Amino acid sequence: LVLRGQVVGRSRLLQAQPRKMAVEEPAPAKEAKKPDEAKPGSKKKKADEADDLSPEDQALKSNLDMMVERAQETNAAVQKAALEAMVHEIRSSTSSMTSVPKPLKFLRPHYPTLKAAHPTCASDENRLLMADVLSVLAMTMGAEGERESLTFKLKGHVDDIGSWGHEYVRNLAGEVGAEFEQRGAAGGNTGEVVHLIRQMVPFFMKHNAEPEAVDLLMEVDLLGDILQHVDESNCSRICLYLEQVARYVPEPEDAGVVQTAISACRKVGRVTEAVRYALMAGDMEGVVEIINSCEDSALRKQAAFLLARQQVRPDLADESLADICNGAGLSEHYLSLAKELDVVEPKLPEDVYKSYLERKGPAATFDSARQNLAATFVNAFVNAGFGTDKLMLVEESKWLYKNKDHGMLSAAASLGALLMWDVDGGLAQIDKFLYSTDNVIKAGALLAVGVLNTGVKNECDPALALLTEYVENTQPAIKTSAVLGLGLAYIGSQREEVLDLLLPIVADTDAPLDAAAYAALALGLVFVGSCHDDICQSIMGALMERPQASLEADSLSRFFCVGAGLLYLGRQSQVDVTLELSKTLAGPLGDYCQRTLEVCAYMGSGNVLKIQRMMSLLNEHQEATLNADGKAGEGAGAPAGAPAAAGAGA
Repeated sequence: LVLRGQVVGRSRLLQAQPRKMAVEEPAPAKEAKKPDEAKPGSKKKKADEADDLSPEDQALKSNLDMMVERAQETNAAVQKAALEAMVHEIRSSTSSMTSVPKPLKFLRPHYPTLKAAHPTCASDENRLLMADVLSVLAMTMGAEGERESLTFKLKGHVDDIGSWGHEYVRNLAGEVGAEFEQRGAAGGNTGEVVHLIRQMVPFFMKHNAEPEAVDLLMEVDLLGDILQHVDESNCSRICLYLEQVARYVPEPEDAGVVQTAISACRKVGRVTEAVRYALMAGDMEGVVEIINSCEDSALRKQAAFLLARQQVRPDLADESLADICNGAGLSEHYLSLAKELDVVEPKLPEDVYKSYLERKGPAATFDSARQNLAATFVNAFVNAGFGTDKLMLVEESKWLYKNKDHGMLSAAASLGALLMWDVDGGLAQIDKFLYSTDNVIKAGALLAVGVLNTGVKNECDPALALLTEYVENTQPAIKTSAVLGLGLAYIGSQREEVLDLLLPIVADTDAPLDAAAYAALALGLVFVGSCHDDICQSIMGALMERPQASLEADSLSRFFCVGAGLLYLGRQSQVDVTLELSKTLAGPLGDYCQRTLEVCAYMGSGNVLKIQRMMSLLNEHQEATLNADGKAGEGAGAPAGAPAAAGAGA
């Protein structure tokens, strides 16, 4: 119906046009005879605008015009009354997101007049009032880059800044930063600008504009002043914004932003959030201070559990908190939660696969080594930490022998995952496999000991006592399992005993490559985030001194790079020296080492520049080399199993 109406209306319009043109045809000739009567377009437009005003708007415009005339009087009382009336009209006006307040709209043509009359005001008080009016009008009438709104505000009343509205304060905030920077560079006085800023920040905080207050204070290097306005109602928003801002701020300024968030959380008693930000900043001394200064025992324990989850064990005076950080009772807490959730009953891999829903044919079932290996891993993950299952820990289980070679090693190692954190009870069930005559099963049991002790610190150090004697074993599988087991058992602990055992293996260029690579990875796990110089130098020395051909031929050489990267996990710019050293490594392995170091160092930082760099590396593609027969081959010199592209490490 709408389309039909449009078509009918258009046809009628076309039919009516000839008659209209015939009637109006003599009009241009008549107007051509009297060119003197033609009026300029601008005057006609103004007349039309005046005719469109409602009686109320016309009365307001007339009153404002009269106020402007009286504001130029030499009589101080008349001038003051006119300016006060003008201020009242502007403040009481309302506006929407798409329209300008009518008093400002009608006063805009008078901006040059008022600007010229400002220096000649009859009194100082009148000069302040007129400066306030000019500051508001300059929002739209001021010349670009001149910051006239701020200039006139500094000449007027500074204490009533919020009475002019939110948009006016935001406009001033945009000019304050440039003015402060210009005065600071010229060595001028910034006191009045800082005073104005400290009037604007409470206004922003009162109107839930915390991000604008933070941005304004950061522009003038006064971020610490935000702590004066932090309370229970706005702490979460302020800290969340500071956390995001820290991702975009260059070093070392980002640490100052995070420190401000820590102080804000401590002011309102949010201990766990303060600990989390201290961990983000890598401030272990701050973590200890925050926990020790807290008087609420429940919050102290909650913070200790947070540290235990992050594998951080600072020196705490309270033994109960130290036990929590060491993982004591972790298995009991885990099983207690499982009972409350009613998930203690062990599950079979088929419960995950839901194979009972599949239609099976009459064909006979048979064991597959690959399928059994997959079931071993699924069983370990789905029953991890529960201390029971239906494959490995049942009486007279033969599941271990349904696997082959490395499958048997994985099956034996899965015991560590099933019995995880229960050191006393788990070692009793793993111990019998340590006496197996099969080296593969024994290697899996050694790895299970490492997995069992992950995240738990035991005073007896059973992992160190059991695994140390196998580190020098001549069997490759046993040696590498013992080395990796030490890395998993003491992850993040920075144990010097582990360093003394494994560092010689990394530094020995005659040692087997797989043992040295696993030792580098284990040291990276134990000393994660420590920036340990001796370990880093040994790993980089091994990459430089070992034959390049052997490194490129074995994919395990990548573990050297991963171990070095773990040493700088989350340490950002502290990796710069090692990163420069890695650029001396030739070939794709050197590129892989650079990417690994850079990615590990900035892990979780949200650094926008590094993200952009990684995105650009993803867009680069290494040109494929051509073989003698003209077929495209892999990137020249790429280690087996390693990405050929330079940016693949991202």
